[in-house]
Amino acid sequence: MILFKNFILINVYLFLSFTLNLIQWIPSLILENIINIVIIILYILPMFFVYIMIRTIYENQVEKSLYKVSMYAALLLSYIGVFAMVMIGMGYAKSTYIQDYKFEDKVFYVYQNTDLSYEVSIKDDRLPIRSLPIASFSKSPITLKQEKNFIYAISEGQHKKIYNLTNMKENYE
Repeated sequence: MILFKNFILINVYLFLSFTLNLIQWIPSLILENIINIVIIILYILPMFFVYIMIRTIYENQVEKSLYKVSMYAALLLSYIGVFAMVMIGMGYAKSTYIQDYKFEDKVFYVYQNTDLSYEVSIKDDRLPIRSLPIASFSKSPITLKQEKNFIYAISEGQHKKIYNLTNMKENYE
């Protein structure tokens, strides 16, 4: 029962760190450092539980066989390693922050994706996260401009309305 409980705790910590890595946080150096430290701690804790599991398995064996314990350790550590590799891959797939704009009480972020397209997101009102992209452009770099109650994305040969500041998303196509 203790082994199952420890395995569940390992999964909880790994999935929590995975979830923290998935969330689109606002571009803040302090926030990014705090999140990265929490993710590292959430990887160290499963290593401790792996140690506890391996020690428990070894102590419960009637005939102390080192190869079985080594096999369990290799399996558990490779399980954690798969999570680490997936998170590293997700880190490469994240978009790059370009610039932010503040219009009235809304903060807009411009990001460049890995496929060199540009996207515009809005900062959430309560949490330090950004929204899903409200507009995406595959052309040259964009800038945002406010005209009356509308936000326009301007780039080379484009001038498209993307947001109504009265909290209504506009269709930009």
